Amino acid sequence: MISRFASFYPKSRKYAALVAIAAVVVCAAWLTAAPGLAVAQVSALKNHDTSQAIDITADRLEVREKENIAVFSGSVEAVQGDMQISADSVTVYYEKAAGGGNPIISRLDLAGSAKLVSPSEVAESEWAIYDVEARLLTLGGSVVLTRGDSVLRGDRLELDLESGVTKFESTPVAGVGAPDAAENVPSGRVRGRFSVPGQGEDDSEEEKSQEEENNN
Repeated sequence: MISRFASFYPKSRKYAALVAIAAVVVCAAWLTAAPGLAVAQVSALKNHDTSQAIDITADRLEVREKENIAVFSGSVEAVQGDMQISADSVTVYYEKAAGGGNPIISRLDLAGSAKLVSPSEVAESEWAIYDVEARLLTLGGSVVLTRGDSVLRGDRLELDLESGVTKFESTPVAGVGAPDAAENVPSGRVRGRFSVPGQGEDDSEEEKSQEEENNN
């Protein structure tokens, strides 16, 4: 899947990028394989249309035409359909189309306070990479994934935008098995806390019925 990209337009001290018009480009890719798959869940971003326009706003924009790179910095936000990603800075890599057509997006690198927001989850990390052609979003560095009342923590998260599968991994570290002082759990492990819907309500109703029975 190839996304095409548009010109950057000023938007009150911010720059807007609309995919499908003309000029420079926006998007991302970098995938590193890591052992220790811990969790796989399905995201609402399953079958996400990566050919949609991508709107980007930022405080500053630097275009390096010779390198085919566009660098957004300062409270950067990028929106594509139901997916929103943000970071301190975003580097866009692109290829110039033959015949002077719209540039072709290859990847989008996010650095510093990276964040993903979708209808089903919120994920925060130190960095992220959006691979448009592979339809893959990778987040890394102290990743925290929140879905409803459930929270997962690990080193690396991969979200397949075709299947919707979320893979959470944690990199083994030297001395693994020693308790993490902050979380009181072994280092190098994926950590999670999950809510149990309805359990509290059932217990409450049972206690109420027992109390009424005793009163009668």
